[in-house]
Amino acid sequence: MTRRLLTLMLAAGTALAHAEAPVPDAAFAARWIDTAYVGRHQALSAAGERFAVAAKALCAKPGDASLQAARNAWREAMLAWRTMDGATGGPMVLERSGRMLDFRPTRTQEIEKRIAAGEPVDPHNVSVRGLPAAEYLLYGDAQPKAQLARLRQAARCAYLQGVAERALLDIRQLDAGWTLYLTQLQGEADFFRRNLLAETIGLMLSGIEGAIRRLPRVEEAEPDAWPDWRSGLTKPALAAQLDGFATAYFGADGTDGLSAFVASQGHAKVNTLIKARYDAARTALAALPEQPVRQGTAQRDAVRNALVALKAALAGELAGALEVVLGFNDSDGD
Repeated sequence: MTRRLLTLMLAAGTALAHAEAPVPDAAFAARWIDTAYVGRHQALSAAGERFAVAAKALCAKPGDASLQAARNAWREAMLAWRTMDGATGGPMVLERSGRMLDFRPTRTQEIEKRIAAGEPVDPHNVSVRGLPAAEYLLYGDAQPKAQLARLRQAARCAYLQGVAERALLDIRQLDAGWTLYLTQLQGEADFFRRNLLAETIGLMLSGIEGAIRRLPRVEEAEPDAWPDWRSGLTKPALAAQLDGFATAYFGADGTDGLSAFVASQGHAKVNTLIKARYDAARTALAALPEQPVRQGTAQRDAVRNALVALKAALAGELAGALEVVLGFNDSDGD
């Protein structure tokens, strides 16, 4: 009961704060979401389709070339997803796209059981599908050279193809949601525009927090403590998350992002601070070795500290300047 009362009080306080915060007009809101969010979604959809096509081609004719093509397509799809995950929004929250496409940890034993039984992908079990499941099937447990022989097994390759097709379906389910969201933002009622800043800034914070959590905290982390350890994609994936944040905040072309609205409200100094914090995070990430499991604690901590500083600028200076009160989100615990 106490928890529920606290939540209601915070919600009431947030509603009052939103009334004082500036409300983007329909033209800016639609332009921003269309270019900085829908544009990333369309890139993800295209990458997902290429992966589905490549997986089908691999199963039709397994070989070194078709396996490499499938891996390349998977890599593009995963990085496109990480870019989207760097700053989510709109229908992605309602559809819980992160769970559908990127649930971790992948239940490899359950995947093996389904393959052995000749069963297809379970659409209701997120732990045996999605892009991480595809990574396991394409790379094994960091044993890429052994996977071609395994994928020559019809049931195994069929499962991979099913995973790729399911991922594409999950992505395309967002098409109508983004179209509806753009319509809502341009409606006569300003409800969606009034909540736009709090929602998107909160989700930017969640994206940065997600990147922070991808960095193991133990000093001598085992290889499998790193995300994407099977494919070695950890560093590019972290960079893609930062790219997604940058697109959302600064705009796809550097002009139509949230920063333009912030500047129009007289807070150019906040943009300067966030750009400096973002640049520091990219610099720290660039110093991380391509194989992060071999890097020292100092390099890993530098990336974490830079991300924490970027997050603090969003939650502090940005939210304060726009008089936005941030509430609970999916990454908050009890």
